[in-house]
Amino acid sequence: MKQQVRLRRRKIQGPLSGLRVIVTGKGGVGKTTFTALLAGELKQRGLSVLAIDADPQEDLAYSLGFSPAEIVPVTMNRAYLEEKVGSGGIINLNPDLSDIVTRCGTRRADGIGLLVMGTVDSAGGGCLCPENTIIRSIARQVRVKDGEAILMDTPAGLEHFGRGLGRGFSHLIAVSEPTAQALRTACRTAELAGELGIQNRLLVINKIRNEEEFQRSREILGDTDLFAEVFRLPYDERLTRQKELTALTAGEESPLTEAIGGIATLLIKKERE
Repeated sequence: MKQQVRLRRRKIQGPLSGLRVIVTGKGGVGKTTFTALLAGELKQRGLSVLAIDADPQEDLAYSLGFSPAEIVPVTMNRAYLEEKVGSGGIINLNPDLSDIVTRCGTRRADGIGLLVMGTVDSAGGGCLCPENTIIRSIARQVRVKDGEAILMDTPAGLEHFGRGLGRGFSHLIAVSEPTAQALRTACRTAELAGELGIQNRLLVINKIRNEEEFQRSREILGDTDLFAEVFRLPYDERLTRQKELTALTAGEESPLTEAIGGIATLLIKKERE
């Protein structure tokens, strides 16, 4: 599966300053689980984390341990949407979102903040165009200072990259299972990320049960320059039982948390270079 980054489109502005990580992958590969674990690990290392749930499934909040009462999705804040994006068919494509975290987000005392995009709440409710306009602008407008990080969990698949969702991010982490289909999706995602100017691209192969499975995945990937690093996450039965996944990174070290820690170390190191 030899892949090369093809920058076919017009030149696009590169990433902004600060640690801004977008997490992508095929449906069911575990990207939401990974995002929650990475948020917990970065928090353990003293960073203040803003987790953005851009997946309409809205599972990230629960994986982070937020209660439903704490969550105010952007899609439910109609006054904010109309103020920033407009209404009546006229959409402002460059809204000022400097206050979105304080008005639509929530933050716990432990340093993890959450901003939930939301979903269509009824059949025939239409697309998420105003909300997508806001989500696309977040990475460009939310300031990230030293000691802070943004993690965005995205919808499954590739469509959101066609809408430019990844613009402004410093890192892409493509999460995959050890299957040919999931790895193909990860490679295509990395290619699109390169076209958006994201040069720091990592691959995380999740749910690895043994060395043979990991090596088979590497063979499927072949000789590719799409990813700076390829990480493996071992299958961990605790993930099926643990409600708040950040608790795993705060507890006893395991092969899973050790692997997540290695990824966090690399991200912080790259950002400080």
